[in-house]
Amino acid sequence: MLSDSFLPRFERSRLYDWAMRLPIALYSFYVLVHDVTAFCNEIAAAPEPWAHPDGDMMVATLARISQWMFLLLLAVLPLFRHRPIAKSTGILPRLGALATVCIPPLCMLLGRAPANLACDLLAVAAGLTANVLAVLTLSFLGRSFSVMPEARRLVTSGPYSIVRHPLYLFEILGVVGILLQVRSLPGVCLLALVVALQMARAHWEEQVLDRAIPEFAAYRRNVPFLIPHDPRRLLALLREDPVARRRSAVVMSSAFGLLALVMIATPRLVG
Repeated sequence: MLSDSFLPRFERSRLYDWAMRLPIALYSFYVLVHDVTAFCNEIAAAPEPWAHPDGDMMVATLARISQWMFLLLLAVLPLFRHRPIAKSTGILPRLGALATVCIPPLCMLLGRAPANLACDLLAVAAGLTANVLAVLTLSFLGRSFSVMPEARRLVTSGPYSIVRHPLYLFEILGVVGILLQVRSLPGVCLLALVVALQMARAHWEEQVLDRAIPEFAAYRRNVPFLIPHDPRRLLALLREDPVARRRSAVVMSSAFGLLALVMIATPRLVG
């Protein structure tokens, strides 16, 4: 039938490839603009604390800036990624991948729990760690970044030498950071759903990689799935790998540079 031959050809076309790139890029950019706008509105509504920001405000702002950096990469990378050499053929893996991307921003719409210093400090630590490591991971993944279960090339350096799916691990940690400030049953349910979808997404992705890249089988035997055998290897990676060290330095200097810009400019704008 015509549809049987047309659909496979269409899925291999540049038009289809760009149709898959743009929604994720636009969605990430929308979330970025929405959060930056909300941040500006918060300052406009209560300008007094920003005239003399304290340490807690600076840490919270730094965590938020790191999220902006992550969202910006998510918006930009799909536009420059390599075309896939293989992809999942079922509809369920694609829907599952889209749901996994869309759920974390929903967590930010849940009502916040009353202030709790311990939970808030843990939330800042989890969020900042997750976002900085996610940005570092994306810098290694580069043009091989994908939302759908697809294969472009096998990346085994940087965080990918420690676990096979570091980006999914750091995304889960980021959701934990958000939900530490929510602390509600709906938040727990969303976290459980995110973990389940990330696990399924990783398995679907591995099926595609196993089919398209012969070297993946050996990589899978030698590198753990999601949880590193020794979490200290992440610190060792930054100490021993010059590429990871340079890229983490760029990420951290960019984050602190933006923080300094915000902290210098905001008191003048509100004063």
